[in-house]
Amino acid sequence: NVPYLPIDPTDIGRVYEADVIRINSQSGKGGIGYLMEKTYALNLPAKMREVFGYHVKSISDHEHRELKPREAYDIFIRDFVNLSARLALTKVSYTETEAGVEAKATVTFGGREQTLISVGNGSLDAVSNGIKSLIGTDYTLETYTQHALEEKSTSRAASYVSITLDGKTYWGAGVDSDIIMSSVKALISAVNRLLA
Repeated sequence: NVPYLPIDPTDIGRVYEADVIRINSQSGKGGIGYLMEKTYALNLPAKMREVFGYHVKSISDHEHRELKPREAYDIFIRDFVNLSARLALTKVSYTETEAGVEAKATVTFGGREQTLISVGNGSLDAVSNGIKSLIGTDYTLETYTQHALEEKSTSRAASYVSITLDGKTYWGAGVDSDIIMSSVKALISAVNRLLA
């Protein structure tokens, strides 16, 4: 019984974040994407917005209640960012070679610490090739995007990576003060989601 009115909520003393956008089992990916971008400076790629939107909706539906914006953010951090449950990165270094970029990564997988040495056409591709050989899965690195979280020289970077395997897509996000490390953390998050 509530009509849709073409007004700016600020015209009547309201704000989008607290008064207009409600996160429930009927929320659209656009609303959740808007909330993550405007409130937390996380500009999720369109397809990741859709996956995250469905993820949040399923939690809201399961709990039979609306979620607050902070709860959606906490879900994103918990379920998509810097994941290290099954595969964890300890350190990584890179060397330029004639064949491309060589990555030397120390990871923990299956409770064992191992060193991976692999080559790729860039830093992320090199680490990805090492992970593929370690877990014995030939996924495809599909999407990689990144942006700064703050507008200053010391800002942290957010990266988003999707990998596909057998027609299914797995998204991960990484946040770090180093842009390359944030992309590697996003990749490892996506792989952890695949392994789960």
